[in-house]
Amino acid sequence: MGVQFQSVPALSLYLTGDAGMSFIALGTLTGAYLLPGVVVALAGGWLSRSLGDAKSVLGGLMLMTLGGIAGAVLAGFEVMLIARLVAGVGAVCLNVLVTKMVADWFAGRDDLPTAMGILVSSWPAGLAIAALGLPLLAQQTSYEAAMLLPAVLCAVAFLTVLIVWRAPEGQQTAKVTQPAGRLAGAELLLVVLSGLVWGAYNIAFVGAIAWMPGQLQNTGASAGVAAALASFIGWAAIVSVAFGGWLAMRVKRPDGVAHISFVVSAALLVAVPFLGAIAQQSWLMALVGLSLGPAAAMIMTLPVEAADATRRGAAMGLYFALYYALMGLAPPILGALRDATDTSAAPLFAAGVLLVVSGVLMVLFRLLQRRRKAVLGV
Repeated sequence: MGVQFQSVPALSLYLTGDAGMSFIALGTLTGAYLLPGVVVALAGGWLSRSLGDAKSVLGGLMLMTLGGIAGAVLAGFEVMLIARLVAGVGAVCLNVLVTKMVADWFAGRDDLPTAMGILVSSWPAGLAIAALGLPLLAQQTSYEAAMLLPAVLCAVAFLTVLIVWRAPEGQQTAKVTQPAGRLAGAELLLVVLSGLVWGAYNIAFVGAIAWMPGQLQNTGASAGVAAALASFIGWAAIVSVAFGGWLAMRVKRPDGVAHISFVVSAALLVAVPFLGAIAQQSWLMALVGLSLGPAAAMIMTLPVEAADATRRGAAMGLYFALYYALMGLAPPILGALRDATDTSAAPLFAAGVLLVVSGVLMVLFRLLQRRRKAVLGV
């Protein structure tokens, strides 16, 4: 999913050059991949109950494969836009239900944060692979061939799931305490809180990478150097996301890992604009990525803990729908903030605030969770 999403930005030089697309068209194709998310994510629970997890994921991978092939071999912006929307529908199904499938295997186990950390780290890893690999492939062959590679990877994933996947033992015989897919009042609020945490955190994460180059250019760095320096945030995050899950499993208070991550990364983002040329250090950008990543694994465990196993599909659907909605609304808001203040630091300050908000929302989640357990006597 990460490779396919990033394929358009990674090949932007070829698409704006050889294919003659405008930057507006390029941005539209990029955003179209996640555009179906709000609606399709909510349908994830229904798909899970109606078709089963594996069949739904296989269907998603098939749409990603077909959309990827169509976008690579058929010319024209309109056709590519439709192809990206089709692939995006499949990607959202994949994202929601693969998260549920991992949750089903690891729910109630100490290594749940590690599993979620590995799963989440696949997203920045896919972005990095596409950013490095696809331009090189296009250089050696053609940009059409590079656009086709993500579809090939989706087809390989389809075959892998088909051959390897099996449901956890006892999943089909889980005791149903409420109608499948219907979230109770407390569960609903817990899922909403977890989705808000994930959305706020990701807005800050993506905002840090997207707006850091502009801030670094203000300190005298060239556009190319600023972009390269900001990329260290993403590279470091690949390691720290997975490491955060492993670390959370080995400490007595795993939430503490997330809160330290929130506070340290927020402080670094707020501090960067005041460091001047000192901010033009790769180690400092890597430190931002290392501090941002560890919270992700613990956040991803929240919707697993929020709902009963029989309603996990619906919980994941709502969780990701909130995430996609927030991710869709945030970029233009941060851009408007940048325009209104006329300072490159404003989006970074906003990202720091959102990380603190994530910590507060996580505390509220735990308080409500404890109250619910006390009422249920568990």
